[in-house]
Formats: sequence, C-alpha cells, structure tokens
Amino acid sequence: AAAALCVGVGRLHEPKDMPGLAHFCEHMLFLGTTAFPSEGEYKRFIKGHGGKCNAATGDTYTCYMFDISPDFLTGALDRFSQFFVEPLFTKSAVDREINAVDSEHSMRITDDGRRAYAALLLDANPAHPLHWGSGNAKSLRDEPRSRGVDLHASVIDFYKSNYNSEDMTLCVLGRETLPRLKQIVEERFSKVPATGHRALKGDAHGGPEPAIRPLAQG
Repeated sequence: AAAALCVGVGRLHEPKDMPGLAHFCEHMLFLGTTAFPSEGEYKRFIKGHGGKCNAATGDTYTCYMFDISPDFLTGALDRFSQFFVEPLFTKSAVDREINAVDSEHSMRITDDGRRAYAALLLDANPAHPLHWGSGNAKSLRDEPRSRGVDLHASVIDFYKSNYNSEDMTLCVLGRETLPRLKQIVEERFSKVPATGHRALKGDAHGGPEPAIRPLAQG
C-alpha cells in the first residue's frame, strides 16, 4: 500500500530573501502533530510496518510519500493526514532541522542535477522568483537573524498561507475497494483547510518577467 500527496507550492512561492523556507517547511512537518505529538511517531510507524517514507521540494511543488504493508495503510494515513491538518512546528526543533537542511545541502551540492540547475541560474532574471532554494544555515538562520526575522514564525506563516487543500493532489493505493478507500481518505483528509488562497502557477510566477534573461542581440 502507498500514498503520495503533492502540494502545488515550492521554492518559487517562498521569499527570495529566505531561500530554503519551502524545503525547511517540508522538514518540519515530520516532527509531530497535535494528534501524534511524538517527533518520531510517523517514521516509526511506517518503518515498523515494512515501509519507507520521504518528501521532496521542487520549484512549484512539494511532494510527500510513503509505502507500507497493506494491513497498516489506515494507521499510516491517520498519521500522514495530520501533516496537513495540524502540525506542531515545535520551536525547540528549529535549530536542529536547520542543521539537517544544511547537511543535506552540503552533501548534495555536487550532484549533477544541482550543478545543472546552478548553471541555469547564471542566466536567471533577478526580477523573477526563480532562485536556488535548497536552503542552508546561512539562508535560514544567519541572514534572517541579522535582519531580525524569526524563522519559526516565518515557516508557520508560509505553511498557513500556502498549504491549501485546493492546491493539493492525493493518491492512495491499497487493496481495499475503491468505495472503502474513498471513505478512508474522506474521514482523514476532510479537515485539511481550504484557505481560498490559490498558489501561483506557470507563467503567473514573475508576471511579465521571464524566468531566464533573453540573449543579448547583436
């Protein structure tokens, strides 16, 4: 059994002066919810029943996914759904997760895909929201702190402003019948808020400004 939920929000939706905020938000959702406050509960449940879980933040989406032994799908969805209903955003975990994001950034900075993206950004239009957004300690802790910006408050505001059920797509795979799967999903995800604030999509990012600067003529 498996599930994936993609939110139509990513790096292009975060402030350019706080690159990595969308990725940091992704990390924070794994650290407990009101219904399941223990930081490791979700991962323990998934791994304890033959599964694995992950997430990824892109330019225009953030996707969360897991697989698990079919007998434990409903329990996994109980925990997973709460990411999008009432996460805790535990303040004491902020510095630790900044370090986790920073470590991931350092470890993967030489990946071919990241090098190619960095090369693309050499021609990025500064008036467009396209930017490098994996995040590190400098962009998430040091620079915001120097400006008097509270990262904890910023990530909560980012989540509340952008994690909207109208911009989410959920896929669930299980051995239950389709009507039963529909019931399971509705029971667990019906409380995901619809804020009415729809995420920008496609060419709406940057308005009339192109993502990449045109080649000079002549």
